[in-house]
Amino acid sequence: METLKLIYLAAGPGIALAVYIYYSDKWTPEPKTMVIKAFLFGGLACFPTNYAEGVFEKILSLESIFNGRASPIWWELIDYAFIGVALIEEVCKFLFIKGFIYDDREFSEPFDGIIYGGVVGCGFATVENLLYVLQQGQATGVFRLFTAVPSHVFEGVLLGYFMGRAKFSFEPEKELWKGFILVVVLHGAYDTAALSRAEWSLFVIFGMVFLAIYLGLRAKKDLEKHSAVIEFSPAQFLLVKKGIKKGPLQLKDIRCLLSEDKLSPEDLLIAKKGGKIKPIKEVFSPKIIAQYRSLTKIPTQGQSRNFFFILYGLTFGLYFYFWFLRNYRKFRNHKGIKINPELQTLQLFVYTIMPYFIYGVLLRKSNGFHFEPFVKVSLDWIVAGIQSSFLYFQLRVIKRFLKRRIGGTFNVISIVFQFFALSGLIKMLPSNMSYFLFYAISLTFFQGWILTSVQNDLNIYWQRERRRLAETK
Repeated sequence: METLKLIYLAAGPGIALAVYIYYSDKWTPEPKTMVIKAFLFGGLACFPTNYAEGVFEKILSLESIFNGRASPIWWELIDYAFIGVALIEEVCKFLFIKGFIYDDREFSEPFDGIIYGGVVGCGFATVENLLYVLQQGQATGVFRLFTAVPSHVFEGVLLGYFMGRAKFSFEPEKELWKGFILVVVLHGAYDTAALSRAEWSLFVIFGMVFLAIYLGLRAKKDLEKHSAVIEFSPAQFLLVKKGIKKGPLQLKDIRCLLSEDKLSPEDLLIAKKGGKIKPIKEVFSPKIIAQYRSLTKIPTQGQSRNFFFILYGLTFGLYFYFWFLRNYRKFRNHKGIKINPELQTLQLFVYTIMPYFIYGVLLRKSNGFHFEPFVKVSLDWIVAGIQSSFLYFQLRVIKRFLKRRIGGTFNVISIVFQFFALSGLIKMLPSNMSYFLFYAISLTFFQGWILTSVQNDLNIYWQRERRRLAETK
């Protein structure tokens, strides 16, 4: 039972982030087989890196130093962090993406780099996490949940960002080098701090993690705009192939032909307006983002309630944070509500994690606490209350918009109360009880099932919004 819990703790975050990244592709989701392939390749990249890191340790005779039996000299620390870990790991990830994914026909626009690079990072983080957590235990799993896992994932997103730009650039080597150097620097700085074991190291570790997340989200947002231009640009082109003109084609048609292997980025297009001849890679270059402001904002599609239900349960409720962020982003982008989705989600995350952190610190300092069971139970219900409060205000926002397009919708109070009760019960389950994992997962699935009624109404709403917009054109 303990091993199952550790596997869940180690694998859950990487899988949850992989799903989040996959659903970031709003318009043309990548084939699931390709995404699974990318995840598996990321996991496989762990094994050559482990071997290469071991060889590097032996060459420099660093085994005793990094086993904690000696204090490393500063240059040894930096060499090992940047060359023995960061460079080796990023080279392996880069080669797996470049060798098995980069030239695939499904890599048909720059944003696809975000998906495949990020998912490769998720696969690498998951396998590496399993190797560490199964050996070192729960505390290591919790620490890596907030540090190593997001670091690997968003470094993968950054690497994919530059690979996506490179595929549709006249200077691909320049873009590839920029991305590769950036992720090695971020990774190396993180590992230098982690291996130093200095008092200041935690600040640098979390600083590098937040920097990787920030840059990764910036890169993702940049290419999301690029993807939207390809999807909704009214510009038309004629295809010139073997001296014959075909068309007219819109950018989304060209992307589709690329994914079907009927076109390549080097094929020529003639702009119907102006008659300028350009290769596809120039038409799809990052410069087209300039058109983004003139586009009509099209509502995104909903999400299958069955898939939401399964995803919520398999991530042990962790998907709640992504769902929260996703809903607020959609209503901000398409309805102009004045809210910062990222800040709201960060607040939710901090408010539900910090009470446990403070409780742990107080418990250690007091060498045990006489009222520990009572305090722990109270804390669990307080955190459940915080989650439910955030959910209540989000559901109020959602319901306000839904009432304008559909009639009867979900009952906010009923859903929040049920969510609160189940959240508290899940947290109260003693981890040493028989069949703990079965009961915890069952209650989590039931909690997800309650939220599917909201997701169902959201799906109806976005479907009607898209239909309404299409009719007004």
